[in-house]
Amino acid sequence: MDLLPYILLIIFLFSLIINYLYFTSSRNSLEIVRDMGIGYNLGNTFDSYDFFKEINYPEEQITLNGNIIPTKKMIKKIKKYGFKTIRFPVTWILFIDDYGNVNSDWMHLIKEVVDLIINAELYCILNVYNDVNYGNWLYLGIEVKDKYINLWTQIAYEFKDYNDYLIFESMDEPFFFNYETNNYDYDVLFNLNQAFVDTIRNSGGNNKERLLVVAGASDELDSTCSSDYKIPVDPFNKIAVSIHYLSPHRFTSDFYFEPYSWVDFEGVEYYFEPTLSWGNIEEYFQVITDFEMMNNTFVSKGIPIIIKEIGVLTEQKKMIESIREYLYTIFSISSDFDGIMPCLWDTSNKVYGDMNFYDRENDIWYDEKLKENFMQISRGKYIKPKDFFIKTNFETVTMTYIQGSIELKISNRKALKIILNVRINGTLFIDANFNIYSYDSNGKSFPIKFGKSDAKKQYDGTTIFYIDISKIKCYSYIQVTRDPVLNKIKLNNLTVEFEESFQSINYKAFKASISNYIY
Repeated sequence: MDLLPYILLIIFLFSLIINYLYFTSSRNSLEIVRDMGIGYNLGNTFDSYDFFKEINYPEEQITLNGNIIPTKKMIKKIKKYGFKTIRFPVTWILFIDDYGNVNSDWMHLIKEVVDLIINAELYCILNVYNDVNYGNWLYLGIEVKDKYINLWTQIAYEFKDYNDYLIFESMDEPFFFNYETNNYDYDVLFNLNQAFVDTIRNSGGNNKERLLVVAGASDELDSTCSSDYKIPVDPFNKIAVSIHYLSPHRFTSDFYFEPYSWVDFEGVEYYFEPTLSWGNIEEYFQVITDFEMMNNTFVSKGIPIIIKEIGVLTEQKKMIESIREYLYTIFSISSDFDGIMPCLWDTSNKVYGDMNFYDRENDIWYDEKLKENFMQISRGKYIKPKDFFIKTNFETVTMTYIQGSIELKISNRKALKIILNVRINGTLFIDANFNIYSYDSNGKSFPIKFGKSDAKKQYDGTTIFYIDISKIKCYSYIQVTRDPVLNKIKLNNLTVEFEESFQSINYKAFKASISNYIY
């Protein structure tokens, strides 16, 4: 019997295994995130909790919001629609003791779901979820650091032999506040994120080089891109940063869908008009600004971003075309930016959920157009925003807010000049009744002074103020407010000139190009 063919086959298969193991263990964080594609959240399942309802068994928590325990068939269906990553949010509080020891039945169910995801050759992001909500144990920060370390020690040990398709995420929406300084407590966040990294790295097995996702400051973009935010030290340099992207909140997550008004203590009446649509030029510019900030702050330095929750309330009369346009744009631009990976937040069940896109129990998309869009994006067949990028030094905003203020997000860009177009009814500076503000590096607002010499009357009756702020250090926003009582000024638009050119978008061209994906 000639054994040579069998020996060669064995050598070939062995080399494939060695190459696979080398590939899965040697990739850096950016390479892994590139391969993760687009992601999907198993929302309102293991992350559910309710302190007003007695829950004694794991199955009661998992099904609390009407969803079922994920099945093999469900995971395969999610994969079929183009998702390469499944984020698996888990709230541990009801099934750990005061020291962080995990209930064995709870850990067993979590392991079953992780196995379903990994065996389907999908990436799995496993995390600590609602435990850090206000009033829950992890909200106490440093006081419960030992409990937090003990919890992650058990998770790390349970999954230490899994390949790098399993990813750990430190926590979700961590809000730690320092009441002495009246600021976000970045030191507490850094301390716990560092403890998370150290615990995983020292737990043996494949955890030594596993991709770790550290939570942003409240998972908010501005707070996380702040110079106060610190990346934990990792000897293997395999860290990603996570945020949520639900901007603008008035469209994505404001529950009000009917107009209403109210009167304050001084008798001033305000009128609220809900935001049910999305897609004007300012909103597009804001998206580009936000993604440029993520890219410049982290990705350009080799630290990828996981946008772990993207979504829009679907049960509050938001326009379906705007929901499509928003999700198509955010997922497209995330995919177009190398090193930024997007995940859809989906609560799935319409009875209990509020961001419902796909009934994963019954394999039904509530909007077929959305399904098609996600499948196309996953294949790289979409209108790419970067093809429509342009360079500019100016950004303009016209949209006013509830009390007539207008603001433009400048992030960490150097602003040189404010150009403000207004219509004033009255004496220019005696009755103008408006102020210009920005924020300092600590998040405190301060006024920007201007004078009559900054104003130029226009032929159409409006007034333009040209205000030099090149010597002022402004952060976050430029904001203009008017006196709502006297109401003698109308803010038409605010333009800011920046020191360096930045990415913007050819709005009309991009909007026209994606019309087929919306309607």
